Amino acid sequence: MKLLLAITFLCTSSLLFAQDTLKIYKWEAIQKANPDTILGIDASKLKWEKIPEKLYSFKNLKYLNLSKNKLKELPLEMGVFKSLKTLDVTKNDLDSAPIVICQLPKLQKLHLARNRISSLPACIGYLTDLKVLDIWDNPINTLPEEILKLKKLEAVDMRSIMLGPHFQQKWEESMPQVKWYFDPPCHCVE
Repeated sequence: MKLLLAITFLCTSSLLFAQDTLKIYKWEAIQKANPDTILGIDASKLKWEKIPEKLYSFKNLKYLNLSKNKLKELPLEMGVFKSLKTLDVTKNDLDSAPIVICQLPKLQKLHLARNRISSLPACIGYLTDLKVLDIWDNPINTLPEEILKLKKLEAVDMRSIMLGPHFQQKWEESMPQVKWYFDPPCHCVE
């Protein structure tokens, strides 16, 4: 009886504490795969200027890496990824924050670093599960007040952006639960 109890405890505890591991496939490896079975795609460094239509058939994605491409925009068709938790579009040619991100309700990590984005859309306040916002090295000098609605937000990376001390202080005081990553403030921008 004790053995059965111990085995039951071990099985139950391993289920409770199991890490949420996700198999991430390279784009080339999934060309003939069943789209319903793929939850993570790495389509980085493919020199895409436009997202191929085939990507939208992978509707169950939880992880999508589109970094280091040449994307100028993220089309509204990306709204099909309702289960997406991580989106990485670091180092592309985006000059505005893609409005389609607001259609991704489960998003927890959003990486927009090293683009040319000057502002974030107000609808970012809809991303109530967002924990990480990485916007470093973009010419952003303002944040929408709707970010205050993001109660699960844990970290915002705004390094490599010239920001004044008042900007930094405002956000650190407004959201003390968030770890803000700033470069030293520049008095030249205020």
